[in-house]
Amino acid sequence: MKRTLILVLFIAAIASCSKKKDSTQNISGTWTVYKILKDGIDWTNTVPYSDTIRNYAITFSEGGTFLEKNYFPPDTDSVYIPGTWAFEDTYQKLVLQDTIYKKRTYYIFNLEGNHVELRRDGVNRYLRKKE
Repeated sequence: MKRTLILVLFIAAIASCSKKKDSTQNISGTWTVYKILKDGIDWTNTVPYSDTIRNYAITFSEGGTFLEKNYFPPDTDSVYIPGTWAFEDTYQKLVLQDTIYKKRTYYIFNLEGNHVELRRDGVNRYLRKKE
């Protein structure tokens, strides 16, 4: 019985390490927003949402840092926000921390390959990883 329990715990530990590595590798890279739902309504092509997502990108590094970039053409400068990111609650939440917004927590849905859905405060952001 003890051997079985130890074996089960060992397999669970290996699986959680594997999930951490897979999730970290999946989130690493540059992402752009292609759709926004607010309270179940698609706002993707509605101002001001369409303007803010058109030139938005966020890049996550495997080291736990990120860089958000937003450019508002034609007359404004790009806005760059650096910070750190981490997973919480067994990779169900993505926490971003920076000096502008402080701490933002997103619920993660469908982090698979080049797609992720992030939910926060009634807003669903659908992001696609740039190739």
